[in-house]
Amino acid sequence: MPTPYRIGQIVPSSNVTMETEIPGLLRAREGILPERFT
Repeated sequence: MPTPYRIGQIVPSSNVTMETEIPGLLRAREGILPERFT
C-alpha cells in the first residue's frame, strides 16, 4: 500500500471551484500512479 500524502488547501471562501477541482485532479492521478492523497 502506498504512503498517503496530505495536501492542504487555502482558498478564499468565495472560491468554491477549487474545493471540487483539486480533489478531483488528485483522485484522477491516483488512478494512474500508485499514490494516495488525503
